[in-house]
Amino acid sequence: KVVLDHFQPMIPKHFHELWQRGLETNTYYLKLCGSGGGGYMLGFTQDLDQAKSVLKDYKLEVVYQF
Repeated sequence: KVVLDHFQPMIPKHFHELWQRGLETNTYYLKLCGSGGGGYMLGFTQDLDQAKSVLKDYKLEVVYQF
């Protein structure tokens, strides 16, 4: 919530609603990483299958799972 509230200009506008939905549902959380136009978003979830279902319209890449 802090990042969305204070760094919103750094987050592409088309991701604002997606970011907020994750916070409201506790299904996933996003972290803004990188800088200078070469950034990316890193997502965290406790239920990968549920997050995949909610984010089915987005290309996801599992970096690490435990």
